[in-house]
Amino acid sequence: MFKLMLFIGLLSIGLLACGESTESSKDTNTNEVSKNEDSKSQPVNDNESNSLTKPIGSLSDVGEMAEKRIEFTGVALPDGRALVMGGVSEGASQGYSKAMSNTAEVFDPTTGTWDFIAEPIKERKSLILIVLNDGRVIAAGGAGNQEFGLDRAEVWNPETNTWTETDTMNFERVNAAGVLLNDGRVFLSGGADNELRKHASAETYDPATNAWTEVASMSEKRILHTATLLNDGRVLVTGGGNPDGPFIKMAEVYDPESDTWSLAGEMSTGRSLHTATLLNDGRVLVIGGMGKRKTAEIWDPTTEGWTPAGETEIPRAKHQASMLPDGRVLVTGALGNKVETEIYDPESNTWTRGPDMSTSRYQHVALTLADGTVIITGGFGQKKSLAHAELYTP
Repeated sequence: MFKLMLFIGLLSIGLLACGESTESSKDTNTNEVSKNEDSKSQPVNDNESNSLTKPIGSLSDVGEMAEKRIEFTGVALPDGRALVMGGVSEGASQGYSKAMSNTAEVFDPTTGTWDFIAEPIKERKSLILIVLNDGRVIAAGGAGNQEFGLDRAEVWNPETNTWTETDTMNFERVNAAGVLLNDGRVFLSGGADNELRKHASAETYDPATNAWTEVASMSEKRILHTATLLNDGRVLVTGGGNPDGPFIKMAEVYDPESDTWSLAGEMSTGRSLHTATLLNDGRVLVIGGMGKRKTAEIWDPTTEGWTPAGETEIPRAKHQASMLPDGRVLVTGALGNKVETEIYDPESNTWTRGPDMSTSRYQHVALTLADGTVIITGGFGQKKSLAHAELYTP
């Protein structure tokens, strides 16, 4: 009898323990379900998600230019189209007389096609091309068919599709730099003359008088440098030098009101065939250059000092940098036939890999159009000059 009562007692204790374990398991599962339900009910912060990842955009092929081009120049037109002009059409190995282009053409993003405009008066490569305040376009300097430095300029009127020569420039200029000043004048600096001698001279063109006027010279002789119009109307000039060096580190600023130059500090390294882009906040982003430069840096007009802006994934020279509508900067192409694109975000001071181009290229043109897209065209790719164009959509 004692054994029977002991057995019943032990059995009761076991059943009680199982019950408590089951209840505990039910409570745990209930808590987990409750937590999951609470998690599902929490709203997703779209802004937080978007702040971590910004779109890299996409690239699509568009119609080819009517002519292959390297060492040419282009500008975005006020009506939303793009204009390209000059360059070497089939490659320098054929010689200037056979390869120099004396044509210009426009890209229409609504049709995705290229069309020739009136033939320019003078064939040119490595020229300056600037849109004037009245919508006309000036083509200045560059190298001609048998001339290594030109002192001639001409203006294209899109309303009449005609070219008209300006007065003769004060200096021959090839591989110079230029901007449109706030008062409507054109400003050119540096370059080389017909005997390939570098110079530090500068001059302005006044569309109202059709005349060129010499202004104060830079402190350095520069070719293959950049000129960037600042928000306050001054001009920042950076870098320069032969493709094989030496390269200039010192930057300087031109004030058109006082016709004076002032030093703007040294970059972290000398640069030539680099890019300089005005950011939305008024600072200037400088990228790459010859000598396998991967570094980027920013000049701040408020402090007139330089700060690092990270590094590109690959070295960039003979590339293009294009401002996007949201303030980021798209970088395309590079010496060495690269298809990779990269995007710089000034808010986070970071670089992001963009979409690959469908063909490698350098010495090309990339222009931000009025609708925010970027037309990328021409250049040198896989040992041949290109007519191929593609469109970047942010």
